[in-house]
Amino acid sequence: MSSEERCLLCGEVIPEGTQVCKNCIEKYDIKATEAAEMAEELRDVANVLKITEATDANIRTSMEAILNIADRLERKNNGKKRG
Repeated sequence: MSSEERCLLCGEVIPEGTQVCKNCIEKYDIKATEAAEMAEELRDVANVLKITEATDANIRTSMEAILNIADRLERKNNGKKRG
């Protein structure tokens, strides 16, 4: 099993502590703050998908992830309404 860090979008090996590779940053014109937010969202989605393991802890984690996603979407939508 490899412990290499991988890009959350394409799976390319990346330096430790980064979330998205340089190619994806350029390809999708991602700003640093967007990359961090995208990483949070992808981790939350992964946590939601773990719900199928059907343990109380995973269900609780999945519900927290769903609420995190909803909160971020609401903040994004509120920011667009103001601008």
